[in-house]
Amino acid sequence: MKFGIQHGIGDPAWVPAILEPQAVKAFARSVEEVGWDALAFTDHPAPSVRWIGAGGEGIAEPFTSLGFCAAVTESIRLLTWVLVPAYRNPFLSAHAVATLDRLSAGRVTLGLGTGYLKSEMRALGLDPAERLRVFDETMDVMRRAWTTDEVDHESAGFSARGVRVIPPVVQQPHPPLWLHGNSPFGLARAARYAQGWIAMIGDGPIITTVRTTPIPDLDALRRRIDELRAATEAAGRPADDVTVIVNGHWPKLDIRQGWDVDAYLGDVARFAELGVEWLVMLVCGDDPGASEETVRAFGEQVVRPSADAVT
Repeated sequence: MKFGIQHGIGDPAWVPAILEPQAVKAFARSVEEVGWDALAFTDHPAPSVRWIGAGGEGIAEPFTSLGFCAAVTESIRLLTWVLVPAYRNPFLSAHAVATLDRLSAGRVTLGLGTGYLKSEMRALGLDPAERLRVFDETMDVMRRAWTTDEVDHESAGFSARGVRVIPPVVQQPHPPLWLHGNSPFGLARAARYAQGWIAMIGDGPIITTVRTTPIPDLDALRRRIDELRAATEAAGRPADDVTVIVNGHWPKLDIRQGWDVDAYLGDVARFAELGVEWLVMLVCGDDPGASEETVRAFGEQVVRPSADAVT
């Protein structure tokens, strides 16, 4: 089992001190030192005040944040959790990803989603009714930008004739693509061309908020994984070609609240039996010291033992 952690800015109760340079440096190095496999930042360039006031997560621009973390770490994966491709011109995104992949020596993983905040979409010039179509178009252009020397593409919003994105990505044919896949739309695209499928466990308010299909429990997850395997095989790929990533099952980690280590290790074993290979979690962000202590303690008590159990 591998583990990813979203930086504490993703805690709705985050404080500005969590983004002080020394705090981010200490956090990133701590995450790497105790055995976590990925460090993540999310993507909300223009969230509404209403959404923020209702408990929306904190946000730091993902490419800037991950670039900073790349410079102070050596091996940890740099994860967008999740990037909304339709928010940006595909050449700008492909260029940013390629640059980050080059500067990090090939450590980028792209978690991807279609977005769900309609007010944010409108602020960024995206028609919410077009978000799925634009997602498909944007991903098509980005994938071609990473894998070909010249891209031609005509769109309602831009015209590309003989365009090349540089520098080339380190990872071939491109950094791993993980698609947020609770919905049939996401699962189908994960099966077709992605390297990972992200499942959000739950059926409460968060599922309603992000406007996706609920996966209430592990039985439902098992059924969805079976659907993924069948769809992947139908797409002409090996059935197990897509990594399964899960989040949402566990609450925000906070050393001040504690946790039942045995219960967590039992959950890890159950997820592994289902074929889950990654678990991604949220950490407290209301205090830089508590955030760092939390990832260190959880890393030593759960992350490392889970890795040792596999090896």
